[in-house]
Amino acid sequence: MSISCIAIDDDPHSLESLKAYMNKLPDLQLVQSFTEPLKALAEISVSNPVDIIFMDVEMPAISGIELATLLRKKTKHLIFTTAHARYAIDAFKVDADAYLLKPYSILHFAKTINNLYPTGKKTFLPFSIFEDHFFYIPLQNAEGDLVRIDLNELIAIEEMKEEIYFRTIKDSYLSSKVSFVKMIKMLKKHPAFIQISQTAIVSKQHIKSVLGNQVVLSGGVSYTLTNPYKDIFTNFIKNNLLKNKSKAINKED
Repeated sequence: MSISCIAIDDDPHSLESLKAYMNKLPDLQLVQSFTEPLKALAEISVSNPVDIIFMDVEMPAISGIELATLLRKKTKHLIFTTAHARYAIDAFKVDADAYLLKPYSILHFAKTINNLYPTGKKTFLPFSIFEDHFFYIPLQNAEGDLVRIDLNELIAIEEMKEEIYFRTIKDSYLSSKVSFVKMIKMLKKHPAFIQISQTAIVSKQHIKSVLGNQVVLSGGVSYTLTNPYKDIFTNFIKNNLLKNKSKAINKED
């Protein structure tokens, strides 16, 4: 398997470090590299699409975020490399698959690539922003403040028109829906969470009881279980009933 890549970074030292990491992963094939973003735009625009584009954010003439909007269709996966964490939210807006915060280690780099191409298979797997068991969301205020959401403390998220409501053990937060459509899709696929209605996804570990169609969570909050999610939720409950758990343990013995 060969994964074609392009690297764009106006800092030659950062670009060389990236190339060195890529050389350590035999499946990665560097097709082109650029230190000038405008030159990258001109050449990539008329070239064949590649599997991954690695792109710095802060660059002269045009930022990586702006460049990404113009080149996103020329790559299956987009990975930002930057020394500034504040651009993470903008990265989601342009459908980035990963965000490497400089200086990143070879272990983090390899882990990111493996998230995209697990077990060496050249198939699409959305990058997980939950790799470190937390993520940040922008609050609904003029300052654009961020708040950290820990997965173990996240009870549920709910879509509310143009906003997303995050309910945690300690507090609740309201954030813009526009920037987080992709993140919501990933959370739906996370094994620790399950969707129970068109607008609600809940944490499995925080389910305290099921009363008819009401799913009661930690803190006493409840959500209504609706179609077409009833069958999947019912199977999840059945598979975790004590008698079924006991049978599974006995089979292993």
